[in-house]
Amino acid sequence: MAISNRDRVGRGFELLAAGLVKFVDDAMTAAVPVGQEWIKVLEARDAAKHGSAKTYSKTDPQVQLKVLTEEWRVFKDQLSRVELSFASELRDVRNRWAHNDSFSPDDTYRALDSMERLLTAAGAADQAEGVRKLRLDHQRAQYEAETRKAVKAATTPNVPGTGLKPWREVIKPHPDVASGQYNAAEFAADLHYVATENSDVSREYSDPVAFFQRTYLTEGLRDLLSRAARRIAGDMNASPIVNLQTNFGGGKTHSMLALYHLCSGRPVSEYPQEVQDAIGDVTLPDPGKIQRVALVGTHLMPGKSSVKKDGTEVRTLWGELAWQLGGRQAYEMIAEADKTSTNPGAALGELIAAYAPCLILIDEWVAYARGLYGKDDLPAGTFDTQFTFAQTLTEVVKSIPGALLVISIPASDTASGVDAGTGSSDLEVGGPNGQEALRRLQNVVRRVADQWRPASAYESFEIVRRRLFEPPDAAARGDIAAVARQFVQFYAEHRGEFPRECGQIAYEDRIKAAYPIHPELFDRLYEDWSTLERFQRTRGVLRLMSAVVHALWTRQDASPLIMAGSVPLDVATVASELTQYLPDAWKPIIDADIDGEGSTPVHIDAERATFGQRALTRRIARTVFVGAAPTLHTAHKGIERQNVWLGVAVPGDTVGNFGSALEVLSQRATYFYVDGARYWYDTQVSVTRTAQDHADRLREHPEEVWAELLPRLAKERSSRGDFAAVHPCPEDSGGVPDTEEAKLVILHPQYTHRRDNSDSEALRFATVCLDRRGTAQRVNRNSVVFLAPDDRRMEELADAARDFLAWRYICERTDELNLTAQQKAMAERRKASANQTVDLRIAGAYIWLLVPEQPDPARPSEWHVVKAEGSQPSLADRATAKLRQGGLLATKYGARNVRMDLDGPLKAVWERGHVSVGDLWSYYRRYPYLTRLRDRAVLDDAVRSALDEISWDLEGFALAQSFDEQSARYQGLAVPPNGNFGHISDSTLLVLPTIARQQEEADRAKLPQGGEVSGGDGGDEPGQSGGDESSVPSQRTVQPLPPAPDNVRFFGVMELNPERYGRDLNRIAQEVLQHLAAVEGARLQVRVEITAEKSDGFPDDKVRIVTENAKTLKFEQFGFEKD
Repeated sequence: MAISNRDRVGRGFELLAAGLVKFVDDAMTAAVPVGQEWIKVLEARDAAKHGSAKTYSKTDPQVQLKVLTEEWRVFKDQLSRVELSFASELRDVRNRWAHNDSFSPDDTYRALDSMERLLTAAGAADQAEGVRKLRLDHQRAQYEAETRKAVKAATTPNVPGTGLKPWREVIKPHPDVASGQYNAAEFAADLHYVATENSDVSREYSDPVAFFQRTYLTEGLRDLLSRAARRIAGDMNASPIVNLQTNFGGGKTHSMLALYHLCSGRPVSEYPQEVQDAIGDVTLPDPGKIQRVALVGTHLMPGKSSVKKDGTEVRTLWGELAWQLGGRQAYEMIAEADKTSTNPGAALGELIAAYAPCLILIDEWVAYARGLYGKDDLPAGTFDTQFTFAQTLTEVVKSIPGALLVISIPASDTASGVDAGTGSSDLEVGGPNGQEALRRLQNVVRRVADQWRPASAYESFEIVRRRLFEPPDAAARGDIAAVARQFVQFYAEHRGEFPRECGQIAYEDRIKAAYPIHPELFDRLYEDWSTLERFQRTRGVLRLMSAVVHALWTRQDASPLIMAGSVPLDVATVASELTQYLPDAWKPIIDADIDGEGSTPVHIDAERATFGQRALTRRIARTVFVGAAPTLHTAHKGIERQNVWLGVAVPGDTVGNFGSALEVLSQRATYFYVDGARYWYDTQVSVTRTAQDHADRLREHPEEVWAELLPRLAKERSSRGDFAAVHPCPEDSGGVPDTEEAKLVILHPQYTHRRDNSDSEALRFATVCLDRRGTAQRVNRNSVVFLAPDDRRMEELADAARDFLAWRYICERTDELNLTAQQKAMAERRKASANQTVDLRIAGAYIWLLVPEQPDPARPSEWHVVKAEGSQPSLADRATAKLRQGGLLATKYGARNVRMDLDGPLKAVWERGHVSVGDLWSYYRRYPYLTRLRDRAVLDDAVRSALDEISWDLEGFALAQSFDEQSARYQGLAVPPNGNFGHISDSTLLVLPTIARQQEEADRAKLPQGGEVSGGDGGDEPGQSGGDESSVPSQRTVQPLPPAPDNVRFFGVMELNPERYGRDLNRIAQEVLQHLAAVEGARLQVRVEITAEKSDGFPDDKVRIVTENAKTLKFEQFGFEKD
């Protein structure tokens, strides 16, 4: 009958209580004064503290865990910090269990695993074995459930490579891996279970031939087998003592199993050829002649004697060694030493000599010896006696032919929890007692043993591949070579996007050696994950990859390689293999931010087809987690961009999309961090997410975005292009002056335009501005052009502005947000980058020129919309270039152009015979059917240039100072091309060429023969007759001066209401200034005088803002004074 996860946890606590009762009782009894019951002391203390009496039981697991966590100083010499943390964790689990909380599969596995480890550390081997069986049963049930679970194709990334076979079609997993029926114990091989023929051990570990068939012989293991065979065969020159000193999970136990099976008595000819080659010509003793001893410290209890099947009671390590060598008969040779717990001395030499050839394997000796530290009354003897025995054993083995001693000692590690004195993992060694045991054992063993390290990182690839996959045949090897070649070519084609070595031939060999697992995934596991406490280099990788392979095989994965981006973290068995080495906080983060069914990357891929077709964002998120999670507490946290690409990219991917996907992920993921080109997930909400949340809040307050953009747009005043003035962001039509010169109006960010939208916000605002200025009608309608932002690009600009405001918010609150120095630096960089992005996007957003035009003078004006993009630095320069190109703004104009306008739209005016420059200028600035001129000077230059026209009668005109209505003659007529003329003014007349010719011919006819018409007024001088040469000039009469005109100057002074100055200024402009400016020839001068006082001084921010704005507005004089 199936049991629930909660029931499994409950049974685990029963075993935990039984295993801890003696361990806790002994330690606490020694800690209280003699004659007192520690349980009573605890009850009395808690009663005094909490005011209520409680009764405690030594067999209650909650009491035991309470003591281990609250009285940890009592146990600090027996348990390491990591082992004490198991007790703290289990105390919380016990509370949950007592309150009937449910337990997930991951919670159950974690609880049982912690119980097993704590019991092992406390020396309760029997109870630890019971919990182990519970854990294995639970894992089997989980694997079966995962196998039966339906795969949801819609949420499963399936990324084939272009032209590449899926790995599933090239190589097959072993049946147990493919089906999910593998036993987790296989990946945690235990020498004790193999030696005792435990039924839980699979055939591949218990049977020598099957074991060697799945074992890859590394150089170190091949050398070890060779030396062991020679030593067992009697070669005294071969190493008698070997120290298998490796990192945690580095293959010590597997190497011992290889020696154990080598000496099993099976004919060498049954083993694979590589094993036979390693042994060479050495002939091992006949079957049954080699005695084997397997001593595993975690399965031996120094505080309790062991009764064997034949009734022999064994107390010490040397007693166990003797019994395994030859049963009761061998034990009797050192029985006295075992019963008295003293070193066997010479008897040990006699024992080993009698049972040679023999193989003695001692694993986890440190774990056994640390249980003796500080205790003199245990059956196993004293701490010092243990190392006296170790020295005796090494000396004896050296001297006896055929005897081989192999010891495993923890090696130096780079993980946290490494002891500075011994360089060993705190988890393997176990607190100060373990450190002292290790130091003493190293002093004995290192002096006489050959040091050996089993496998290199590259050899580990083959170890894992051989255990998980069946050997590839010849055809498969060809496919593997093709895949490796195409991957390397893909890397070479995208040089700079991947690490340099990836495009080289050597990397091709690495891919073939690791196939179907990508070398980058192996590197991350062996280089980064192996630095974590409790992660075993070989076993941990095997356990993880077996779960990964099973999940991908079941999902019909079509990828050419198994990569970091392929690791299905949404599968519970896969995720638990990684999260068991990380804090519990990671589990919800994976579900929400990395690889859950509704996680952020999944949503991004669903929203963007470009990403979703290749599950790009999800693969990137997986890669960042796998590559960066173990680096969080290192000096260089995170994974480089090139390594992210390496863990994701498959031939067929568009590498250019990777950066876009990563950018979107960094903006939307809650726990995703970016620092330069390094990326990682953390358990704390990222600064990026905090900034993004603030930016999202700003969406409800667009006015704050506008307030940021308006000062930036105000800077556009300084660069006017061909315009006489630039007016940024008027809030209404009154903000656009009705001056004669051409002006560019940059619309407020709220007024946007979209292509082919004839009713956009921008066009509506521009139409109002074109018709009116405030409440008055606009006169100069042909002197204004509008520049509007694009609707879609404006949203991108608003996003950039919100991003900048968010990072500025972060930078202004670094202490309040408790940011680290690294986070502060990152925030400053992101703010600077966002600031630059805003400026760039302003130029990209303001692209629509709204130009009023009137193709038919008889019809209303309409809008000509022009897209103005370019590389010019300012908006006015870009608008100028586009308007010039289309002939929509003129800074130079010719007489021919003026004549064309007179013959065309102004024909009705021109037919009268003349038009004044003042009237003509009023037409140009008022009517959009005429060319838009920058200012009056452009027209004046065009008019003057008529005097240089040769074909002026067809393409030009004559000039005159005035026209006398009575005489119907033009005064001061200047006829091209030789005419001269003075200053061009409003009264200057443009004369129709036919009329000018008539007056010129009439004047010539009045002159004497041979005379010439002067360039004057074309008629008689005042007081002269038109008679013959003998006529005498008459007396010139003096004309009286005309009376001086009245009302030639206006002045006015008014004090504005300081509370409503905007209203008053607007009224002055509309009711006074507008009327004065409308008079032809009037020169208007307006000066503004501002005085503001504050007794305690103006704030610094206001001083800065006002001063900067005054400079921008070009005040002649301004400043703040002290008095």
